[in-house]
Amino acid sequence: MSRKIALSAVAAAALLSLAACGGADDADSTGGAVTLRYAMWDEVQKPPIEQSIREFEKAHPTIKVQIELNNWNDYWSKLQTQLAGRSAPDVFWDHVSYFPKFSKEGVLTDLAPLIAQDKVDTSIYDSKLSEGWKVDGKVYGLPKDWDTIGLFYSTKALKDAGLTPADLDGLTWNPGDGGTFVKTLQKLTVDENGKHPDEAGFDPKKVKQYGLAMQAPTGQQDWWNFALQNGCTLQDKPWGRWTIDQPACVQAIQFVQDLRLKYHVAVPATVTNPPNGPSLDQVVGRGEAATAMDGSWMLRAFDTALPSGGFGVADLPAGPVGKGSVYNGLTEAVYAGTKHPKEAWELLKWLTSEHHQKAVAQAGSVWPGITSLNDVFADAWKAKGVDVTGFKKAAEGTTMGYPLTEAADVYNVKALDIFNQVWLGQLSPQDAAQKINTEANAAIK
Repeated sequence: MSRKIALSAVAAAALLSLAACGGADDADSTGGAVTLRYAMWDEVQKPPIEQSIREFEKAHPTIKVQIELNNWNDYWSKLQTQLAGRSAPDVFWDHVSYFPKFSKEGVLTDLAPLIAQDKVDTSIYDSKLSEGWKVDGKVYGLPKDWDTIGLFYSTKALKDAGLTPADLDGLTWNPGDGGTFVKTLQKLTVDENGKHPDEAGFDPKKVKQYGLAMQAPTGQQDWWNFALQNGCTLQDKPWGRWTIDQPACVQAIQFVQDLRLKYHVAVPATVTNPPNGPSLDQVVGRGEAATAMDGSWMLRAFDTALPSGGFGVADLPAGPVGKGSVYNGLTEAVYAGTKHPKEAWELLKWLTSEHHQKAVAQAGSVWPGITSLNDVFADAWKAKGVDVTGFKKAAEGTTMGYPLTEAADVYNVKALDIFNQVWLGQLSPQDAAQKINTEANAAIK
């Protein structure tokens, strides 16, 4: 990965045209070296990435890398402002919810000719990740990682209920009686008098511990997964229109509402509703819930809340049509307006190489985009006494990608407001689905 790139005449011309677009400031040209700006949002990943980048700089003495770290919300507001002002970082993390917009605006470098020129082996990445970043033959990023949704559990809560992690395997749910999933959550839900929801005298207004905690502004960590397990498709096609008003989708939304309001096995939305509710690791860590549906990016947070092997991760239950989980991944992207396209490409190749991703996986920071390294990440957590294979099982099974839509901003705003009303019992799942469908689809050009 440290070799210099021999640019072809065609590729060189293309890169020069990119440089002519203006963009990131040349922060450091001392001694002939250039400084690349690299933007990211996860503080947990910074240490191993920073260490790897120092290796990159030693192998590329004419390139310096400056990391720009911002939290999730600040990251996107700042990045969009920088893109509009033609001053974006040279290389940055991209997310599928913003990818359609960025690809349409022409702010991402097409990597296809560079991949072909340097004969980069893209077969090392999970095709389910890499294919989603291709548009009309153009490649706008290479996979850096992946995430999916699993069932975090407190080992203490399971033990207190007379259950083991194995009891979470093979659970099923249905829109009729909730299935074995609800029955298990009933065992994990207890009121202040020691009663469970399926017992006489249970008081839903005085619950000491709930079986499940959920929190998802868009649906990624809760009802999208149940929707997939129920045969629902969120869109008519990739980059298409929302179709969440179809019966299979509405049933999934209804089931999530029922977990809270009918079965009383999930923490009320008055407690967990975003954006102001506590994070789910805090809820489980305080003993207010025994399990939580959440993303693999939350592993470090749960490890802090429930240290010394105090938690594990199981696969999600199966629904009427089987198992399934939302499967997402980030890419490393190059800003189309970078003044240093050649150096930015060298950095991107390093960041998406086996050497770099193995180092990050060994630190237990994030599941790697390179499939063969998944066990490296799982082993890093196993050494800490934590079983994270539930995520791996989910990723290797039936999955659904994060919806690609130009109307992501509109959907996200509407979903946060409207679904909060559903979880509070103020709006029916059917009415909510129709309302979001109408308003989000109206924003699609």
